[in-house]
Amino acid sequence: MNRIQKSKEFAEECLKDIDSAHGIKHAETTANFAKIVSEKENINTELCIITALLHDIGRSKTWKQETIEDNHGVDGAKKAKDFLFSLELSNEEVDMICEAISQHCFPNIQTNQISKILRDSDKLNSFSKEMKLEYIKYWKEKGWDDEKITEQIKKEREFYFKTFYTKTAQKIAKENFTV
Repeated sequence: MNRIQKSKEFAEECLKDIDSAHGIKHAETTANFAKIVSEKENINTELCIITALLHDIGRSKTWKQETIEDNHGVDGAKKAKDFLFSLELSNEEVDMICEAISQHCFPNIQTNQISKILRDSDKLNSFSKEMKLEYIKYWKEKGWDDEKITEQIKKEREFYFKTFYTKTAQKIAKENFTV
């Protein structure tokens, strides 16, 4: 079994109790975007896909106020570290992936190319028709009405479009999905 498949299985196990807007479907969609963006940007595609699959494994079922120092990305990086070494990745590769996972929750703090690809790929989910339905379901479960959901989607898309690192992500958002 290859490293991507092992990462997917590990992510599935970690995310099995997480809501559909942030669970394995979201991780797989993020990984698909990471593949496309990393190939176009000429960044290590395997590492970007692995990072995308694992990026939300630190999520918990209960919501907490997140800060740059304390968030599900930081928790996920800690959870991922031993697993990543089991894939026989180098220390440098593990450090880059963990750094990317820990930095993905907030814009403008990404320090390496993998973290930038992850941030863009994660936020491209907001432009995905498939994930839009998951987000609508998620917000409806929280009691939001259609008007509030529509406004939230619009606001997120506008913000994410402005904070994409790569021209590839901007192009994907602009050409393939309704902004």
